[in-house]
Amino acid sequence: MKVGTLKKDELDRALLSMVEGTPRLVLERLCADPKVKLWQNQANHVSIVRLGYNDHGPVHMRIVTLHALRIMNLLKEGGVRSTMEFEELGTYEDSKVAVVLAAMLHDVGMGVTRDKHEWHSVHMCMPTVERYLAEIYPDDEEKQLAIACMVREAIVGHMGHDKIHSVEAGVLLVADGTDMTKGRARIAKMLAQKPTLGDMHRHSADAIKEVIITKGEERPVHIAVKMDDYSGIFQVEEVLMQKISYSPIRQYVELSVIVHDDPPRRYL
Repeated sequence: MKVGTLKKDELDRALLSMVEGTPRLVLERLCADPKVKLWQNQANHVSIVRLGYNDHGPVHMRIVTLHALRIMNLLKEGGVRSTMEFEELGTYEDSKVAVVLAAMLHDVGMGVTRDKHEWHSVHMCMPTVERYLAEIYPDDEEKQLAIACMVREAIVGHMGHDKIHSVEAGVLLVADGTDMTKGRARIAKMLAQKPTLGDMHRHSADAIKEVIITKGEERPVHIAVKMDDYSGIFQVEEVLMQKISYSPIRQYVELSVIVHDDPPRRYL
């Protein structure tokens, strides 16, 4: 399933503007890697064409990466150390490397099937992840292993089915839930001929105009979901709220819903 390159290219520029140093090097390689492109396109084909579901391809994985980086930066500004920093396994930049790798590859397993796709993602992408890390940290096998394990945890944990414990994995879990605007369901709705498994998610997402991630009033991260009507509440309560509640960063996140000019509804 081909995805408009304009949106993907726009997201690539936005992503690269947010990082420097080693995380930027990793992101540049991921964006240009032909195998990653094929994996992401196959994931979208299976999700949309075969299953009638919503976007799980290159645009989705880039949006999740963008949101994950925003959350990482806000946590840093709020004095929250990453797990790699806290456990003295690496630096904040190393944590960003793990988050970028996991976010850009977390849904490639959708190219196989929806069920347990997070595990398929791990099996498919880890040889590439390990090769990247060996080239980036050639003299530090311990760091290669630590980051590889962090990537595995984040990918396996992004559905909230398996317990996770690191800040890095928690960031991806929350970021994945924030890609919920109406554009994500557009292609699937156009192709749909009859009701399918993903319909409730698609129609709920149709009501959501924008997700804004900013500094919180009392906590480091505030997620505001703007919607046209209250049908979007399903997406917030059944998807995003669940992911936040399972995430190790839940105590650092505020969540509110804004419908038209109504007063914001505060969830967290």
